[in-house]
This record gives sequence, structure tokens and C-alpha cells, in this order.
Amino acid sequence: MTKTVSFDEPGQMREGLTRWGGIAVAAVAVAVVGLTAFFVNVGAQREGRPVSQSSCQKASFGAPLGPLDQPHNVHHYDRLPAMTINRQRLYEATITVPEGKIVVCLVPGWAPTTVNTFVTLVRNHFFDGLRWARDPSTSPGGPVIQGGSPSSNLSGGPGFQFRSEKVVSPLYQHGAYQAGAVAMANAGPNTNGSQFFITLSSFTLPPSYNLFGEVVSGLEVAKKVKKGDPMEITVREQLP
Repeated sequence: MTKTVSFDEPGQMREGLTRWGGIAVAAVAVAVVGLTAFFVNVGAQREGRPVSQSSCQKASFGAPLGPLDQPHNVHHYDRLPAMTINRQRLYEATITVPEGKIVVCLVPGWAPTTVNTFVTLVRNHFFDGLRWARDPSTSPGGPVIQGGSPSSNLSGGPGFQFRSEKVVSPLYQHGAYQAGAVAMANAGPNTNGSQFFITLSSFTLPPSYNLFGEVVSGLEVAKKVKKGDPMEITVREQLP
């Protein structure tokens, strides 16, 4: 049996029966999970000044990055991808949905392993054609959209898991992920994979979800995303 993490109300989590669900809902809860449980990846060093939305908007980016060590099955990896990003640069991901485009600034200084993993999956077309598995109408609700499962539901991942990284972004304030935060869904510490979520407004949660990016444009588009909508994602690297 596999498990997922669900929320009965903001800030309260229960452990359910389907793996990888992240902030998704479990039909049956079996145990209370500690609200502040997360592991710091001691190897993930943060460099540079704090990054703000204006920093992302003023940056210049190159052409979309192409595949890199693409596996035969783009939805299955044998191991965590090698570190290939430049930690000193920002990355811009453009998520195309039927309603328009959501532009996200990815910040390695906030969560380098998470950004590297996400960038690699995007470059190798992992997300293209997958469908969003959660919108605010998904029980029990909450101002989030969530996707990234190869099965286009709230279970499954890329074939590997990676460690939790301490939440250091200014988008986590007063016990809540702020509007436009982009973070990994998980089933507990060190179970990150490919599922991610975007907060549409302030959402009270413990800092247990790797926060690695910020929506810099298209938040209103994100608010229109419906469960079942397809996505495509491209990524570009900041120019020196």
C-alpha cells in the first residue's frame, strides 16, 4: 500500500492510503503527521541575495532548454538527475494551459536540488500532456492547483524521490505559503518527486514542502485552471 498526505483543515495533516499525493486528499486517514516535520538537506547551500519578484521580472533569459540525458521513457527515471543547473542563475518556466500561460521564476538559492530536478524534468518533456489533478474544488478544497503525476492523478512520480529542503523563501510568511508560491507536493519528509502545487492565495501549511519558485505572471490564469486540464512546460536559463 502507498500513502498520501491530506489536509482536514489548514495546518492539519493526516496520513492516508495512496502514495505521492502531496497536499492531495486521502479518502481514509490513518495517522496524524507532525506539522513541522521536515529534513534540511545539509548539502543544499543558499547563495546570493534574497530574490524578489522584481528580480525575476528584470532578468533576461535565453532560448528554451532542450533535452538533457533524456530517458527512453520520459516518465520514468532510474535515479535522481545529476546536478546540471547553474546555481548562480535564475530559471524561468512557462506553463501553458488551455486558459493561457503561467510564468514561474525558479530560484536555486531557495531550493537547489528541487530546481535542478524540476528543470531536468521540464527539459525532457516529462510534464507535457499531463493533466492537473487538483483545483480548489477538489475536496476538501484550498487555494491550490496541483499536478505532475505521470498518471495525471494524485499518485505516482518519476521513479525516484529526493530529500526535503528547508523553506527559506520570503513567500513563506506567518505560517502560510503566500499567493504565487510554487512548491513540491510530498507524502512526508524526503519523498519529493514530480508533483508540485501553486498557491492561488495565502494557504496555511507547515513549512514541509520545498518552496522553489514564484509565479511572476499569470496568477489569474492559474486561478482558472480546472482539474483535468492539460499542461505543457518549457524552461529557460538566465543570461549571464
